Amino acid sequence: MTDRARRSFLDTGGARLLALLVAASAAGLVAFYHRADLLPKVPPAADAGLDPEFVACRDFRVGQVDRMRSEGVIGDAQVEVFKERAVAFCAAQFPPDKAAVR
Repeated sequence: MTDRARRSFLDTGGARLLALLVAASAAGLVAFYHRADLLPKVPPAADAGLDPEFVACRDFRVGQVDRMRSEGVIGDAQVEVFKERAVAFCAAQFPPDKAAVR
């Protein structure tokens, strides 16, 4: 018998190609099943319809309040009140829904 007649199907290039396709299919199935774990979570744009000047003012003022809290200038009880006042101050200067009117 010749060497070619003794060769099993498992030793051929076709078998290797088939194994590659099965492995790629299994990896694709696992990736599809875990797509929520693999893809980064994008938070919804909560500021999409707001005036950009209001958003910038609000972020700046709330950042100042957070910094005052971390430095110990204000206490935990005052943080929410200061943040509400900061947002109200920015809303008075730059109405949040002004961007929708433009």
